[in-house]
Amino acid sequence: MARAQLASKHFEREQAGMSERILLNMYVAETEGDPARPVKLETTPGSVDRDPTNVITGTIRAIGQSDSFANGLILILDGTTLRTWNLSTGTFGTITGTVSGTDRAQMAFTQTELAILSGGSIYVSDGSTVAVAGDADFPSNITSIATLNQRILMTADDGQWHYTEVLDIDNITGLNFYTAEAAPDNLKAVVVLGSIAYLCGDETIEPWYADSSNTNDPFSRSSTVVPYGVRARDGVVVLEDVVVFVDNKNNVRTLSGVSAPKISDAGVVRALKAASADDIMASTYSDDDHTFFLLNTPNRCLTYDFDGAKDWHRRKTNGVEGYDFARIIEQDGRIFGAKRSDSTFVELSRDYATDEQPDVSTLGTDIEREFTAHIPHQKSRKRLGWIFCEGSKGVGLASGDGSDPQIGRRISNDNGNTWSAWDYRDVGAQGVYDERTKWTRNGRGKRPQSVIHFRVIEPVKFDITGVLWGQRS
Repeated sequence: MARAQLASKHFEREQAGMSERILLNMYVAETEGDPARPVKLETTPGSVDRDPTNVITGTIRAIGQSDSFANGLILILDGTTLRTWNLSTGTFGTITGTVSGTDRAQMAFTQTELAILSGGSIYVSDGSTVAVAGDADFPSNITSIATLNQRILMTADDGQWHYTEVLDIDNITGLNFYTAEAAPDNLKAVVVLGSIAYLCGDETIEPWYADSSNTNDPFSRSSTVVPYGVRARDGVVVLEDVVVFVDNKNNVRTLSGVSAPKISDAGVVRALKAASADDIMASTYSDDDHTFFLLNTPNRCLTYDFDGAKDWHRRKTNGVEGYDFARIIEQDGRIFGAKRSDSTFVELSRDYATDEQPDVSTLGTDIEREFTAHIPHQKSRKRLGWIFCEGSKGVGLASGDGSDPQIGRRISNDNGNTWSAWDYRDVGAQGVYDERTKWTRNGRGKRPQSVIHFRVIEPVKFDITGVLWGQRS
């Protein structure tokens, strides 16, 4: 039998008649030890509630963590309260003081202190208390913060960027600032990669280099300007050895040195155009041998896998068009997330097959997973024969929901313009490893392709290794 082409990316067509590929809550991974099936589709993580007693009562405005601060506890800005969460015990604490504001906040760490940007002002914590910075030389209307060489860097709406003294956040002089010189620009964000601070403006990005030996003039501007602006402050993140950002034309680019190649496609650009700059939020995490960049808007979450397919897939929470967990943080190999605008705090893992589980053994909200397989045609009216779906079998749960998992299939023999009804088949109850998931009577294809659309809404973890079609077997 012939193998259909599994979708390696998610791409939604702009209008009828065009091709599209669906990869929803699944992504491409290598298959080890099976030359006939070199790739597979894996499921994205589910989640378990890490605040089952509802300690967090306000909107989570920021999350952060540093091994050198507050004994490495995760920090959660719950409205105006700065809370800690202990990974080992699952317990919450509170740092004395308040952080005024309701906006989306930022955190940045030195070895000894924490800076929080809230409402245009800097708040400082030593791990026991938190309070607004008292130095009168701080600029007003600060727009973003980052850390370099144990100083907090700040952009402000005065077109300048400022820096604190080393290891002393609440200490800044009136001379601790620079003005963008090569291409004066409205600064949106500052982000640090290695020893370089990137000053991100509306039209350009300026790299500045740190010189720790020069206490009077500790930074110097590069002679080269990156010719792309940044659209959204929270659409800029550091991912391993590159900066990833949404540019001023809604492209997604990676930045290393002064080179900024584009990684977005037309579908990503369309999704970004439909969102306001304030609604764009980016995050990253690593899982197994994959490193993901999540680009989150209220109606779309498009995710780039830097290590697998090196392409985009879509993530979606059941019942909405977007993906709930717009804030993601890692600690000790575990992944935690918070929603865009409420109090939910979860742990993300592929070990959990549903979302917001009350605990690790109780199911939560189902996650809808979809993918397409494609059969190109050079001649019209090609008989498709039988269709088989290969992958994990016998993965059903012992009882209840998920004990008899099924996968749905619908088929389009005219490039995705018209579809058959959904038709469901078993993928194997627990221990039934030889289940043959097949469909007969699939009709004849037409140029340019037949598209087979699969859907699973079951609380089970599974992989897809291939789709076969052709003569009976």
